[in-house]
Amino acid sequence: MVYRHLNQDRSIAAVLADMAALSKPGNTAPSDSAWCQARSHLPETVLLELIARKARACRRRFSSQHLRFGRPVFIVNGSTVSMPDEPELVETFGYANTKHGFSRFPVARITFIELAGLEIIWNYRLDHYRCDEDGQFHDMWDVLPNGCICLFDRFFSSFYNIAKLQQRRISVVTRLHQRRDQERLISKGRAIGTNEWIVPLELAPQIRRRYDDPTLPQKLWVRLVRVRFNRGGKRRTVWLVTTLMDPVKYPRRQIAELCRSRWGIEPRIGSLKTTLHMNVLRSKSSDAIRSEVAATVLGHNLVWMLIHEAAEQTDTPSQTISFAGAVKTILAFSPALAAADKSQQEDIRRAMLNHIACQQKHHPPGRVEPRLVKRDLHRYGSLKISRAQARLDCLT
Repeated sequence: MVYRHLNQDRSIAAVLADMAALSKPGNTAPSDSAWCQARSHLPETVLLELIARKARACRRRFSSQHLRFGRPVFIVNGSTVSMPDEPELVETFGYANTKHGFSRFPVARITFIELAGLEIIWNYRLDHYRCDEDGQFHDMWDVLPNGCICLFDRFFSSFYNIAKLQQRRISVVTRLHQRRDQERLISKGRAIGTNEWIVPLELAPQIRRRYDDPTLPQKLWVRLVRVRFNRGGKRRTVWLVTTLMDPVKYPRRQIAELCRSRWGIEPRIGSLKTTLHMNVLRSKSSDAIRSEVAATVLGHNLVWMLIHEAAEQTDTPSQTISFAGAVKTILAFSPALAAADKSQQEDIRRAMLNHIACQQKHHPPGRVEPRLVKRDLHRYGSLKISRAQARLDCLT
């Protein structure tokens, strides 16, 4: 399953053909039906446990090089994935309601927690489209280790999230919520340096009623940081909120750089949805959809673990290695590794890691591309009814 979701040709027939090529002469290749039955017998919990184990193993081995202020950093962000228009999937995940109307395919909402620096997906939640990303984040609180630093955008920067994470000694760096007035906060706080203040966040009555949590404080003191920079020829200002209160131990410039690193999760989601084609899932049942997502995330983490091994072996920064190039290299070396004797596998694996380290990124950080295509890929109209109904219309 992992090999299938790393391969650009994700069809079951292609996977079975590769399995037949590697099997001994005279062995009967499995059929499509046998493969699907075997997949249905594999519990999703097995894949989730493998994801957790590999993430912890990667952290134990490589995290010392990617700590900030001596602490691990986790980034939270959400996205969506599409899937075939099947009645079971519509009932389980629902349609997306956009300004253009309902989507033509079922859409699921997915929220990720990434271990920054290592680019590993630490955990994720896949639910109905109308599920709140904030609620998905709450379900994953237990996987965050005490004492870490958590980065997220303004959507997650509620009083409840900051207070509950602080109770577990998890520090937060985020942008100020759009509904809070920075000038009003400054008037109630005190300055501790240039462009930074200690300000109080007050618990709104509706939040108290919504969560009914007696452990929530009425007032939460946080550090407000103003960051000014030039972009596109204009002077811009960003307001940050953090529970890293000491301005000497946690300088303002480093807080701003840490918040900017939150965008590192966007390429990871892009790798999952574009390089590994998770933006449009292929399975036609809810259980198979969840297994497909789990196998893709597991494959993503395994590739990044090999990238870090290649970086360690060749003394190359892992951030400069191309994820797409690493995937192609792993797929190219996998038949040789499967067919080699145990005495030869280590040499082949070492050669594979050397070749992975040579796959350098060609796009510098901060590169911007318009979300437009120049070549007309097709000239067909959009199918706005079910394909079965469209076939009937063609026949009549």
